[in-house]
Order: sequence, then structure tokens, then C-alpha cells
Amino acid sequence: MDRTTWTDQTPSASVQVVEQEAAATDVPILMGMDLDVFNAAKEGKIDVLRGHDPQHLNQILTPTRNTVLHVYIAYASTPKLVKPKEEAPIKPTSVVVVEDILQICPTLLWQQNESGETALDMAAKHGLAEIVELLIQTAKARRCEDLEHGAAAFSLSSSSEEEAAYWNIYIRTLSKEKDTALHEAVRFKHLDVVEILIREDPDFSYPPNVAGETPLYLAAERRYKALFSEILRTCKHPTYQGPIGRTALHAAVIYGDEEMTKEILNKKKDLAIVTDEKGWSPLHYAAFHSRASIVRQLLEADKCSAYMGDEADKKTALHIAASKGHVNVMKQLISYCPDCCEVVDQRRRNALHYALEKSQPRIIDFVLMDTWLSNVLLNAKDVDGNTPLHLLNALLYTERPFIGDDRVDKMAFNKENMNVLDVIEANDYLISLKHALKRNGAVSGHRILRENDHDGQKLIKENKGGEDTELDKNIRESHLIVATLVATVTFTAGVTMPGGYYQSDASGEMP
Repeated sequence: MDRTTWTDQTPSASVQVVEQEAAATDVPILMGMDLDVFNAAKEGKIDVLRGHDPQHLNQILTPTRNTVLHVYIAYASTPKLVKPKEEAPIKPTSVVVVEDILQICPTLLWQQNESGETALDMAAKHGLAEIVELLIQTAKARRCEDLEHGAAAFSLSSSSEEEAAYWNIYIRTLSKEKDTALHEAVRFKHLDVVEILIREDPDFSYPPNVAGETPLYLAAERRYKALFSEILRTCKHPTYQGPIGRTALHAAVIYGDEEMTKEILNKKKDLAIVTDEKGWSPLHYAAFHSRASIVRQLLEADKCSAYMGDEADKKTALHIAASKGHVNVMKQLISYCPDCCEVVDQRRRNALHYALEKSQPRIIDFVLMDTWLSNVLLNAKDVDGNTPLHLLNALLYTERPFIGDDRVDKMAFNKENMNVLDVIEANDYLISLKHALKRNGAVSGHRILRENDHDGQKLIKENKGGEDTELDKNIRESHLIVATLVATVTFTAGVTMPGGYYQSDASGEMP
């Protein structure tokens, strides 16, 4: 059972009772730090702390195993509010108090709380730069035999640390979450502490914590540019890794930071083709978020990423840009890698398939105006034999030059022997689109017979073996959407009160 060890060598009667109860129930009993000791630690009253046995001071703990040094550092970070014209009581500086506490009980330097935090971690978290400096200098001054006191209280993260200096090992101590003091300093944006820690140990790579975060990734993701630049500039071997397979470059791109992107690519441009767990490279994210200038930076670093497909569907950055309607990104991709438009996804769909399916008119117009893109994309068929025109999203359709373009094959048949007009005619509510297609040269394919044919011959289902294709499912879903919209409008018209809806006033009350 873990419990605080007091300075008295003989346990009091109350402590004996607690121990007996714990032994009987086998339930751990938490005992907090003595109030006098806690208040003395909180206020930095060294004389009170000296009144306790120095050999046992490191055993006086809070329920989460914070020592008197942890307690003092936590309170030292709290801003002291002084009323106007009222003089604050003269107190020793924080550095002096910490120094005195360590003189009383040197082993507190290494001691970790329940979360694995040392005094250095806590000082770094709260931005107490002077205390951070003192703790490191104290570690430097310790003789090697002091390492025995801390041997069970810290973890080494690499075999090379056997050669590290004593204070290096102290700086590299890991918490239970595998955080270092530098993780904490970055997380809470303390540049002065970051500068001290890296200056004292520039050779350490700072591996990822349990969450997969490195200090550099944290700085990039949180857009702490000064901290990011400091780590990248002064740390000799920074680790770029982040969670879910991402790197610091992914983070810089996602948040649209051109400066951080440039700094990383100047240091390690091969990160441009590193993919995360989804198979997305930084270029995929730049395309998704419409970061055209960053797309240019990434392509200048390595054009290979323009041809890389993701894990799920083998989508490239061009597919993503087309589906999102990001013409500016698409222009950059085509200007650097004009043949990347030939890369298809796992269903053999190209960028124009995506644009038609998502009804992105700006992408469609851009393709029509580019001779090379038109040649490659206009009539290409996917794995089901569908051209981009087959995938035209009729519900979102507006009159565009696409249907009227002579280069578009309006009579192209898919593997189900259906051309685009066959698909449209199966939907009675798409009359305007049907007329538009007919005006531009499309006619029914007549390779299969529909249920409503007047001669009453075989059904479409019989020709297809009774199985629904993906196209059939999409058509049926479109029917359902339109039917729902019509029903909703009809119902709303029937119940809406004259004058429209009431709106709440500023107070939130109904009139």
C-alpha cells in the first residue's frame, strides 16, 4: 500500500488504525500531505520544511505523489495579485526557494509524481524559465552517485543515452505519457524555456509521446511559429513525426502556413511524399483545403506526390481538387504535372468523373477550355463503362456548355448497354435535362427495353440478370430525394400560417 511516510519513526495511533483497516479490506487508503507541510511548501517557508527529517521529506506526498517541490513550483506559477498602493510582503525569489528545498532534500530533483512528471516538467509547463535553468544547473553539479537515487524514477528513450551527460538524462526524462519537458514547454507556448532546453541538449531528437506527438509537430499543429523555428533551427536531429502517420509537414499544410512549409522542405524535402494512415500526402491535404501556393511549394520539392493515390480509393490530389471545385489547385497540378490527369482511381475514374458527380461547373469549364485535358478526360470510361457524362448529377444540373460540346460523346454506352439518355429517361422528373440532351444530339440507345415500353417486351431487370448496378442505386436514391422534397414542400404549404413563420425576438420570447 502506498502512503505518506511521516517524519515520526513510530506511527501514530490513527495511522495504525488506517493501516489495519486497509489490511482488512485490501483497499488502498489515500493519505494527503500534512496541512502544515503543504502550506509551507505552497508559500516557500523553508524554515518549516527544515523542521522535518530531510531523509523523509521526499516521502511526504499528496495523493497523486506530488512532492513539496512539485507543490511549490505549481504555486510559484500563480500570478500574485497586489491591490493598488498596497505593498506586497517581501518573499524570497522562486529560484532561491527551489535551491533551498533541493539543499534540504537533493533527491527531490529526480522524483516523479503519479503522472511521471519531475520538477523540471512542471516548471517547463508553467513557463518558469529561471527555475528550469536552476534545475538543469543543479543536475550538472550533482555527482554521479546521485544517479542511484533517481535510477528508478526516470526512463531512458534510447541506447545512445548511456553516453549522455548526467543533466542530459535529466532533461530527457519521460513522463507516463512519454512527454519530455520540451513537450510541455511547447504545448504551453513558452519560448524562453524551449530555448534553454534545446541549448542544453541540442543532440536529442525528442521522440513522439504516447499520442504520437513530437515537440516539432506540436509547434506546427498549434501554429507556434517562433517555437517551431527555434526547434528546427537549433535542434540538430529533430523528429518530424506526428499522430496517425502524419508529419509536421502535414500539419503545416493543413493549417495553410507557407512559412513553416518552406522551412520544413528546406530541411527535409523528402517529407513531401510521406503519407499518413489514410495514404494522404501533404499534397492531398493542400488540394483538399485549396492551398494553391502550398501546392506549388510541394510540387517544386517533389512532383511524385501528384501521381500518388490514397489508401481507400487511390484518389490523387487532382481527383480531390476536382471533387471540391478547386480550380486554382487544379491549374497548379496541371502546370507542373500535365500528365497526372491520366491517373485514375481504383474504379478507373478520372478527375472529370469526380467533377460531374459532384457538379463542379468551374472544373468542367476548365477541362473544356484545355485541349489536353479534354482529350484525356472527356469520354474516358470507368470500370463500369461509364463516361463522365453518365455520372452527371442531374439533381444539381444547370445548363452548361458541357452537353453541347461536340467533343462529348452523347451516345457512349456503359457495360449495362445504357447511354446517358437511357439513364435520364428512367427518371420522369428530369424532363429539362432530357430535352437538353436531345437538343444536343442524344437519342435513346434501345439496346435494352424499359418497363414502360409500349410493346411490353422484356424488362430491364431480365437483361441484367436481376441485379442492381451502382448506377441503378444512384437513380433510385435520386427518386427518393426528389419525392421527399416534393412531399415536404406540399406539407409545408399546407400548414404554414399566413404571413410566414414567427421569429423569436431579442429576449427569446414568442410574440
